[in-house]
Amino acid sequence: MMWLCAGLAAAGALALSWRSLLRRSAFARAPAPRRAAEQREEGTVETVEFPAVDGTRLEGWLFLPRAPQAPLVVMAPGLTGTKDGHLEPFAWQFVRRGVAVLLFDYRTFGGSDGEPRHWADPARHREDYESALRFARGPLAGEGRIDGGRIALWGSSFSGGTALVTAARDADVRAVVVQAPFLETSPSQEPSGLALLRYMLWATLDLSRLLPPIYVPVFGRPGEWAFATSVENPRRDDPQDPAASLFWRTLPAPPRGGWENKMLARMLATFDAFRPMDAAAEVRCPVLLVAAERDDLVPRASVERAHRAIRSADKLLLVLPCGHFDLYVGEFFNPNAEAQADFLARQLGAGE
Repeated sequence: MMWLCAGLAAAGALALSWRSLLRRSAFARAPAPRRAAEQREEGTVETVEFPAVDGTRLEGWLFLPRAPQAPLVVMAPGLTGTKDGHLEPFAWQFVRRGVAVLLFDYRTFGGSDGEPRHWADPARHREDYESALRFARGPLAGEGRIDGGRIALWGSSFSGGTALVTAARDADVRAVVVQAPFLETSPSQEPSGLALLRYMLWATLDLSRLLPPIYVPVFGRPGEWAFATSVENPRRDDPQDPAASLFWRTLPAPPRGGWENKMLARMLATFDAFRPMDAAAEVRCPVLLVAAERDDLVPRASVERAHRAIRSADKLLLVLPCGHFDLYVGEFFNPNAEAQADFLARQLGAGE
């Protein structure tokens, strides 16, 4: 009888685990209608498309100032983000200073194609930055829409680290701006105990491709099982959490492409190998790093170490007295975006 009870309990646990995995494998991708071209006093914006290295269609928004053949900055969202999530105000700030912007979604995110959805992977993200650079230097420059010899990179949080790694590999990048860039896993974000075992199991199962895609929660509060926890985040299953920062409470609804708070578990298997801090010393172009003093995702000390490691003769560090997500919205947006626009205009010779 004891063996029977134990067997039934094990079967029940397996059934519950299987049900949980299947539930987390669902991802309801929503259609992302093409954005219509728009004219503003400071410039224009239109939707553009270009291929990733594997042929997947990438969608971007091209912002152009009134001046012809302007320099360009290539922008990508942070971890699992999409281009409509608080990044457009930065783009218009740059356009006002005479800098064009190519803001794009990574493969499997937002308006870009690719399956399974929300495949966050540093190597794939770097490839997509490089695809955006090829598109800018090729068709966009060839049509005389931008100056292909004056291109910078921009990244925030997770994409900040990817932008640094991309710049370290591409000597023709003229400048880099990174705000609260992921550089290395901080001790507060290291999983341990049962959480670590759970990540390892789900990553292994997802990599096996024997099951439907398996997802893990991305953002949550401290103490919750989520990849990135912060006091600024909403609760894992409550995007409207009133305790969350203004960033989360003012995101567009519905998000482009059917955004959900999850990513493929397979990324966890190789994540520890991604250390943009190691690439910092290889970056030779001018760099502006922005750090948030009260950031519990990307510690200020980590950004300061990267600033010391970068060998460029022209490197700046801006520290603002705010949290990670305060850099995008609220009272700290203007001083942050204006400093970035000043840096880009100067380094790229905007208006010349």
